[in-house]
Amino acid sequence: MTKTLQVRVDEDLRTEADVVLREMGLDVPSGVRIFLTKVVQTRSIPFDLTAALRVAEVKVDARTQAKMDDIDTLWSSKKSRKASVRGPVHS
Repeated sequence: MTKTLQVRVDEDLRTEADVVLREMGLDVPSGVRIFLTKVVQTRSIPFDLTAALRVAEVKVDARTQAKMDDIDTLWSSKKSRKASVRGPVHS
């Protein structure tokens, strides 16, 4: 028995997916079936999911930047002291 699955996707995404899948000799429904089959077989999403790293640039005045640099220096020296106390790591 088969069931119909309706999914709303952006028109451009659908068009691009159709082009790529046709280059592989597949249509969109076949691509979706392959994806769902892999989900069931692996009991996972068949590719890594990661959030894009978002970096925000924040403008600060020279005084604030100097304080931040001082803190960075303190943290760096603290980390290097911890590493030297522990000694080298051997695998």
